[in-house]
Amino acid sequence: MAHISKLQAHLFLVGASIIYGCNFVVSKLAMPEFITPFAFIFLRILGGSILFSLLHFFTVKEKVTDKKDFGRLLLAALFGASFNQLIFYEGLAQTSAINASVIVVSSPIIVLTLSSIFLKEKVTPLKVVGISLGFIGAVLMIGLNGIAFHSGSVQGDMMVLINASLYSVYLIISKPLLAKYHPFTVTKWTFVLALPFVTIMTWNDINTMDWESIPLPIWGAISYTIVFTSFLAYLFYAIAMRVVNASTASFYIYFQPMVATFVAILVFDETIKIVQVIAAALIFSGVYLISIKKKNKEKEISKK
Repeated sequence: MAHISKLQAHLFLVGASIIYGCNFVVSKLAMPEFITPFAFIFLRILGGSILFSLLHFFTVKEKVTDKKDFGRLLLAALFGASFNQLIFYEGLAQTSAINASVIVVSSPIIVLTLSSIFLKEKVTPLKVVGISLGFIGAVLMIGLNGIAFHSGSVQGDMMVLINASLYSVYLIISKPLLAKYHPFTVTKWTFVLALPFVTIMTWNDINTMDWESIPLPIWGAISYTIVFTSFLAYLFYAIAMRVVNASTASFYIYFQPMVATFVAILVFDETIKIVQVIAAALIFSGVYLISIKKKNKEKEISKK
């Protein structure tokens, strides 16, 4: 793949975060009133599999040369495109959206820990401070008033935490694969290998859904999720991770509640609060701190 700069890699991550942030608003238009979460996930993985397969066929046509890599790709599929999503939506049904949002933004902390152990990434003071600022900013953006961890939500909270952990593992697993193969190859097999598992797990919802009753505008929302969230966002992350490390890529998860908040303000004509401006400033400050003093190292990575 053609060389991309550090700046371009970060722009890809920003683009993916904007897509994910908008998806919180768009997906709520479809779920759960018009389509069940599991049926929604099936369409996402099916659509992603088709789009990535077509992209791969008409561009790189790269083969996986090492049979052991299929095992790694299968793990990437399970952790990054099937079980994590199924567990998340099941957990979301048993806890509040605010609880889930706060738990999900723990992902960069998990990735930082795992990448230091398995990928031998150096944990610098700037990176720790940057991730801490981003976490505080994300929590402020989400809001603390609605958080309520109680016995009735423990199971759901734990499932959301498992989802965050699984996606963190996916970022760790995919990093060495992306160093060896083209991003189109890795993302294609991630979705193709996830499809059988997702189909089995969502089969009941697929059969019982009244597909003809879904209005055309809702199909538009579903199409956005397939084309942008399942296809472009995953692709942007894969391209960027050839240049940046896993912990840096995971940091952009903090952008998602910020984007979702400002999109909701635009859609629902709400007023921007000072705490949201402060939260955004903390998140951007965190991005700056984890990005500096790595220029030479990441240039070396991008040339491989």
